[in-house]
Amino acid sequence: MTAPLGSELNLETTARHSVRHAGLLMAQQALHVLAAGLFAVLVPRLMGPTMFGRYALLTSVAMWFALLSGLGAVSLITRTVPQFLAAGDTAALRKLFTNLLALRGATGLFTATAYAAVVTVALGVSDWVSVLLIAGAVCCRTVANVCFALFLGLNQAARWGAGDLLRRWLTLVLVITGLLLAGLRGACAGFFTANLAVLLIGLMQAWTFLRWTDLDLGRRYLAPFLRIGTAFAAGNLLLALAQRSGETIVRITTGDFAEVGYYGAAYSIYLTIAHALWQLAIAFAPFLVARLHADQAPVVVSWLERLLKWMVIVAAPIAAGTLSLGGALVPLLLGPAYQPVAVNLIPLTLALITLSVNSVGRLAALALDRPGLSAAAAALELAAFWALGLVLAPHWGSLGVCVAALAGSAVYSLSITWRLHRELAYSLRVPLQAGLLASTFLPLIWVRSTLAIDVGLFVGAAALYVWLLWRFRIVGIGEIAEVRRLAGIARRG
Repeated sequence: MTAPLGSELNLETTARHSVRHAGLLMAQQALHVLAAGLFAVLVPRLMGPTMFGRYALLTSVAMWFALLSGLGAVSLITRTVPQFLAAGDTAALRKLFTNLLALRGATGLFTATAYAAVVTVALGVSDWVSVLLIAGAVCCRTVANVCFALFLGLNQAARWGAGDLLRRWLTLVLVITGLLLAGLRGACAGFFTANLAVLLIGLMQAWTFLRWTDLDLGRRYLAPFLRIGTAFAAGNLLLALAQRSGETIVRITTGDFAEVGYYGAAYSIYLTIAHALWQLAIAFAPFLVARLHADQAPVVVSWLERLLKWMVIVAAPIAAGTLSLGGALVPLLLGPAYQPVAVNLIPLTLALITLSVNSVGRLAALALDRPGLSAAAAALELAAFWALGLVLAPHWGSLGVCVAALAGSAVYSLSITWRLHRELAYSLRVPLQAGLLASTFLPLIWVRSTLAIDVGLFVGAAALYVWLLWRFRIVGIGEIAEVRRLAGIARRG
């Protein structure tokens, strides 16, 4: 029997599972980063800037349509499944999942067709075989995401993240294999095959929650859920358009596929880290929803502040490392032809700090069931990104669009934080202090020597940064002990 939603036993158990799965998600990110690093080193180098620009354009636009067809299913499942579990209503859970899966399959087919039309007509991509392969991947991805999102709602965030991890590694292996066998078309075939494999595995994992006798696509049943999902989908789609339309801006303003490739290579590195930060945040969504339903808003505020602090602590050294080491590492890893990527990464990694604020804001809006807050902020980010990108790209190329991405992310963070302050006033003071202490890395910008010495200096600055965090009590032994306690209890449980 599931404990009542407001009981301390149920809430403590939810916290334990959230901490445990968040830890497993962070462990998965090491494999994510490894796969992304291998992809960034091998694929752009093997394709060359022009071919990689074509591939980056095809796959980035595909992400718009994959999210469009989702109808906010991930946010909907994250909001509703914990409530079904708390009530012990597994029949309602199965019915909702079955109907969402069927509905997303239909929308996936529709949006895959729309993707093919837009890419061939509006963007002038004439390779229809590559387009159809990526369109098929769009359909597979949209359905697979529902299967794995179910585990997020079940407070099993690590199983949810496993879907993305599997997709990333399969994409790495199959895209390279296809590229070596058949060029760009082979790479697109590998991309499709990877998404198809993830779909099949997701269906097998979630099969016990399917009950086709409960299929009911009528408006009376689905309308209440779709209102929630569509509201969140609007914000997610606007955010995706901001995050994955840079290649399109570069293509429209410069007409140079090499510049598209420079932007795509830099942005794929940024997205790897950004995705990890968002996964860390949303892993706590079921726990925070349960706390809010138990009228424990102060506890929610405390956890939001803690998450934001740790995200900034992670993001600041990454941005500093890009400033001090990127110029030497990027051409070494990607090849001399990708030297512009090192400069593009500077504004993008700085955007990781504002993205930390954005992720916590999106999490708070999801927990509060306020999709309009994140949608409004995403609309402002998209407008700022496109307005500034269209102005800067003709003069600065892909770098101008990266600067626009940083500005758009800052607009999002200011907007959602200001709007949330009236409902859930979490403080930015400690995260801001953590960000300011990262100024210890600034001297490295003006120190240039051999790569080995530069790496050593960065490690020294990182050690000083950690000491300052402890010295100013931004990170304490008690906080770490509490997290370890929860994680340890979760393992024993």
